[in-house]
Formats: sequence, structure tokens, C-alpha cells
Amino acid sequence: MAGRGEVLYLGLDVGGTSIRTGLVTGTGRVLSTNTVESHPGGTREQVLADIDLALASFRNEPVAGLGAGFPSFGDYERGLLDSDLSAYPSMHRFPLRRHLEDLYDLPTILVPDANLLAYGLLRSGEGKRLDSFLAIGLGTGTAVGLVREGQVVTGPGGFPDAITRFYTGWGWPGAWRHSGYRFAEHYGADPETANRRANAGDAAALGIWHKVGEALAHTIVRLASETETVACVVAGGLATAWRFIEPSLQSRVAPRGIDVVRTAMPHPSLSGAAGLFYSM
Repeated sequence: MAGRGEVLYLGLDVGGTSIRTGLVTGTGRVLSTNTVESHPGGTREQVLADIDLALASFRNEPVAGLGAGFPSFGDYERGLLDSDLSAYPSMHRFPLRRHLEDLYDLPTILVPDANLLAYGLLRSGEGKRLDSFLAIGLGTGTAVGLVREGQVVTGPGGFPDAITRFYTGWGWPGAWRHSGYRFAEHYGADPETANRRANAGDAAALGIWHKVGEALAHTIVRLASETETVACVVAGGLATAWRFIEPSLQSRVAPRGIDVVRTAMPHPSLSGAAGLFYSM
């Protein structure tokens, strides 16, 4: 419940499996959420309908703005998506920010989903105690944001060069074995099944998460080297299996002086919606 006079924002986090929305206070506290299934590869009309459905339950809330994250490169200063390399090719060159502003009559800030996560961690989570860090979201894909000297780093397409190289070069396909995309193809089980079996002590499932930890460690080590960063905060749906992932990951990153933690925040990306406005 919001306090009297507290400023509220809407958060929108478009992912590869679901679209999550939330009502967020100015301090980044998430009051309520809504989640709908997304349709990667769907038509533009379908994607926009999914977004509208996800936001519908908050339509009458007295909010000051909408902070949104989308999994795509883009010209974010102009609010245009460059999503031909994303899971949503139908949104390529679509002016999503202007569409949201016109539809909901709200000031809207649009950023890559990885940067929305980074803002949430920086302002309301583990990033508050870190000067610089990598923000990694393990979901259907792998979202990577970079914070340096207390600022989320952007660049052409929404990302700094080192992160762009990850998305367009060396991160695909090998390093993506630690995310949900093609997880079952690599490991013979979907993440939910692997997690359930690991919780039951199944050796094969535990071996899957050991390999996921190794793959994630490889990614973090290279990203840390290329960004000259020695701290990393991990979030996302696959991080629910963190206790199985962490041992093999830490055995590879700790000797290199890289500090990796899993966030305790339940909805860091939605918290980032408020962080967007307070960073301006």
C-alpha cells in the first residue's frame, strides 16, 4: 500500500516468455504486479495487444509515468526499436515510446530490458553498495546491463560496445546455454523440470545446473574482463535454481576476484521503472 502523497509509477518489462507489469512507488517498492503470456514472433498487433492486456489492471491508477523495458536494440533517444535481431521482429522500427505515451497519456521512458534491470538493482537493490557492476538477467534469454560509477551505461543501440559485442558476437550461441532459450535442447529437460528434479536430489538434474553454472561463469569472466568490472548481480527466472548454479560458478569466478551475488529483490526490473524517472 502506498503512503499518503507518495508518487507512483507503472513498470513494464517485456520478456521472451511473459510480459510483467507493476505499480511501483518512487522508492522502487513494487505494490502489485500482473503477468501475461507473451508471443515472440507474433504480429505487431498481437504484441501490442499483449502489452495492453498486461497494463489493463493499472489503467485507473494515479501514476506519474510509465517506465518500460524491451528486449531489443533501438534508437532509444527517439523511442524506436531496432528489433530485427530480437524475439520480436515485427516490432522493428516501431515507435513504441510514442505509442505508449499516446495510448496511456503518460510520460514514458523506454530502455532495453537489461537497462531496466540495472536501474532497479542500482537504486533499490544490491547495486546501492556497488560503484560499478554487471546486471545479468537469466530468463528466456540473457539480459546484460552495465553500471559504471553509479550510472547505467548506454551507447548506440542502447548498450555500450562490450555488451553489444556479447549480443551480436561471442555470446551466441555458446554462452546462451545458461538461459532458457534452447535450454531443453542442450540439457534434455526444461528449466522447471530440471529445478524440480534437482530439489529432489536427482544427480542428472544437479549435473545440468553444474554445467549451467560453468557456462554462466564463462560469460561473466569475459564480460568482466571486457568491461573492467569485478562485481555482478544476477536476477531472472532461472536464478531460482541459484543454489544449484552457484557452486560451479563461484569456483570459477572467485579465483579471478569477481564478486557475483544473486539479488534478493523479487521484482528488480519493475523497481527500475521508478529508477528511470529519478535518474533523469
